[in-house]
Amino acid sequence: MKPQRLHHLELEVMKVVWKLTHATVNDVLDNIDRKLAYTTIATTMKSLEKKGFLSHQVDGRTFVYQPLVKETEITHSMLNDLLERLFDNSAEKLVNTLLEVRQTSPDEHNRLQALINNYQPEGEETNE
Repeated sequence: MKPQRLHHLELEVMKVVWKLTHATVNDVLDNIDRKLAYTTIATTMKSLEKKGFLSHQVDGRTFVYQPLVKETEITHSMLNDLLERLFDNSAEKLVNTLLEVRQTSPDEHNRLQALINNYQPEGEETNE
């Protein structure tokens, strides 16, 4: 399956639509972190629809968009692509690089350690 990748602005728009579950261009403009033109968002949403990430219904004269893909589908696909292209499919390299470039608080470090310690690969059962 071809990885599903979104460009930066596309991902920003999708995050708003996922959060709101359905959104107009104005809804996205009101919820995005930077100032952009109406036409920029409208064009991006039309492009996302053409690519199969969004669909729309018409309410009066307004297009109301809803996601066709789940956020986890995109994040998993983009992370797998990143893992393959930059880290030779090595989760260890990815985590090591993450820890090198991003300072973690002691609390965050403890939560990450707990996630690793408690992780159960698919198909494996705990022996408790």
